[in-house]
Amino acid sequence: MSQPDASVAVFEVRDLVKVFRARGRFRSGRARPALDGVSFEVRQGEALGIVGESGSGKTTLGRILIGLDTATSGEVLYQGEHTRAMGRAARRAFRQRVQMVFQNPFASLNPFRTVRSALADGFSRRRLSRVERDEAMVSLMEQVGLNESMLDRYPHEFSGGQRQRIVLARALTVEPGVLLADEPVSALDVSIQAQVLNLLNDLKARLGLTLVFVTHDLRVVNFFCDRIAVMYMGRIVELGTRAQIMEASRHPYTRMLLSAAPHDVPGLEIDRPWVRNELDATTPLGNSCNFASRCWARQALGNPDRCTTERPQSRAGHDGQLVACHFEAEIPALAAAESTS
Repeated sequence: MSQPDASVAVFEVRDLVKVFRARGRFRSGRARPALDGVSFEVRQGEALGIVGESGSGKTTLGRILIGLDTATSGEVLYQGEHTRAMGRAARRAFRQRVQMVFQNPFASLNPFRTVRSALADGFSRRRLSRVERDEAMVSLMEQVGLNESMLDRYPHEFSGGQRQRIVLARALTVEPGVLLADEPVSALDVSIQAQVLNLLNDLKARLGLTLVFVTHDLRVVNFFCDRIAVMYMGRIVELGTRAQIMEASRHPYTRMLLSAAPHDVPGLEIDRPWVRNELDATTPLGNSCNFASRCWARQALGNPDRCTTERPQSRAGHDGQLVACHFEAEIPALAAAESTS
């Protein structure tokens, strides 16, 4: 199969905003956007990781990207076409070409349907004969590391890792070009996580898939993704290659995430001052940095007022790395000083 063209944008996201309005008689206060001016692109054949803490907006972004939710404002383009303006035929094709793999494999399958029945729905859209469908079903089971004898079993007869393989197989029945995976391994044991990630990597290479991987786990994106977008409170604060984010981050929030991430050295204790900072409910909105009240770099710089009066815009360096921080040039040196103090 021909190699995907990494210069082609499968998705283009422009200034996406999503606000969930409070309902009911006791609603009060100002609604904080779940997404606040998000812009990026997904390139053909890449694995893009979207990472952030709970509440960062990453799952909402994924749901809008795939069409399960709508944005308050902004644009999502799929292969150059606005997803909101798609006609019936284009939308049907979009839903076939873009598939989602959900977090919980235990809830993703109907307990009353066999694997064969679950896979048959997707194959029916391809108008295959019964013989062709049966052959394709067996082949697909082998691709995801399962065998033909499992087709007539029910979900409760499988382990968590096997169920996630079945969920993957179901998504692949319609021959998608894009898979959006929302925390697909977080419900699995660590040893099984590695197996599923290796399978996804193999499928990406063999089938030429484009993958969007939503997760809170930096170890997962470091293992799996070509580029990484870091989200904080509805904004992308940093976007770059895996090496740029994991080894040369220039945003204080990304540095905080990296310092707090689990490591593989037994007995090694990492004590970094910025790990202890907790989210402040008084974090300013609007024309300010949304990380200002929690930012260790701002404190090290003497609490500059610019962070609370001027919203930092994403700027691309000569290497293409996007960073939304007024002081991104000083971050590596500040981090080095903090870690040795």
